Amino acid sequence: MILSELIELLKYADSTFEIDIKRAEIAELIPAVKIMFDYNQQNHAHQYDLWMHSLNVAINLPRGLEDDMLYLAALFHDIGKPKSQCKGRRPDDTNMHYYGHPKKSKEIVDSVIIPNLDQKGYEISCMDVKRLLYYVEHHDDYVSKKLKHINRHLKMVSFAEFKNLMLLQVADAKAHVQLPIIVERCEVCSALAGEEGEALYKMYLEQNRRE
Repeated sequence: MILSELIELLKYADSTFEIDIKRAEIAELIPAVKIMFDYNQQNHAHQYDLWMHSLNVAINLPRGLEDDMLYLAALFHDIGKPKSQCKGRRPDDTNMHYYGHPKKSKEIVDSVIIPNLDQKGYEISCMDVKRLLYYVEHHDDYVSKKLKHINRHLKMVSFAEFKNLMLLQVADAKAHVQLPIIVERCEVCSALAGEEGEALYKMYLEQNRRE
């Protein structure tokens, strides 16, 4: 498998099965993903192992969007979890937790996956790498329908990229057990990826015009 074939698979597959049957080929292309295979997340919010969770996130994204990096981000967004796993702070907490895993995932993508692909002759542009790292690092950020949250992101990226991040958050939320807090996250991020996000963006532009 070559990188363009992996991207096409993530963008257009109709099921996780279509991707999973290629796991050996994907691992040959990107060996770092093997750490996710059959990894039990041991958390009540997760019904899938880490690999299958990531495939579900990819499938939950709209099919065939223009930005290839969004689909790679879906595959890599939680790759730092095994290196971030820890027990909860309360003695009665039976879940494992993954504090700081988005930053760890970003580090693995930046320092392991991208260099490995580069060594194999795959040239990923600086702008593509920047978007990929943004999506991975911020996939779990708390957001609300407040202008201050859009302000923070639009200091880093374009509004189109922020909307893509919201689509990734929705896809991620849908790949969890649908606890109330997860459902709320999905609803908020869906709104920000749609008309309510557009309205807030107009407010952002007006605010910056006045300043």
